[in-house]
Amino acid sequence: MSRKVDARSNRVGITKKCNSSWFAEGASYAANLIEDFKIREILNKQLRTAGLDTVIIERSLKNIKIILTVAKPGVVIGRKGSGLALLRAKLAKVTKVNVELLVEEAKDPETHAKIVADTIAMQLERRYSAKRAINIAADKAMQKNAKGIKIDVGGTIFGPSSVATVVKTTRGTVPTQTLRADIDFAKAKAHTRGGALGVKVWIHKGDIDPSDAI
Repeated sequence: MSRKVDARSNRVGITKKCNSSWFAEGASYAANLIEDFKIREILNKQLRTAGLDTVIIERSLKNIKIILTVAKPGVVIGRKGSGLALLRAKLAKVTKVNVELLVEEAKDPETHAKIVADTIAMQLERRYSAKRAINIAADKAMQKNAKGIKIDVGGTIFGPSSVATVVKTTRGTVPTQTLRADIDFAKAKAHTRGGALGVKVWIHKGDIDPSDAI
């Protein structure tokens, strides 16, 4: 089961919180859900190079509060807040509610699965060696005291005329079925001349004390 289900979804309500915090019923629930999806899609596209990690959406009656955790806050904010103004303008196309943006810095970005996955995907698009990219990422994560990391890259890695294959690397331990284990998981897609490559990253950050669980 651990290979088929997102490692984070197993832990929601146990050791992890949901990234969307709001309540709605009926048609408004569906509308808010679609709106959240569009907001995340825009932010993932615009902030990929800034090292976007998490997007937490909190809704009230007249406002949407979005908390962004990124590796490079300065890139998001921009000069005199120009970056935030551009983001608000793009988000205004998918929601009519007032949007409040808060930017937080991700400490040790080498141990955040989404940042690692996006970084590897961008390297593959620049024709880096897949084996080299994943090995360097795994070594950096372990140097930042991660308990374990697993990275999979699948697709026509060696060019458009090659056979689709999967390149993997593992460091330390990644107990995906142990619910007390803090497992960060993310996927990314690299668009190369040989086609789309899929990147999956699991990072084990240690066990969570039962008294600190939700």
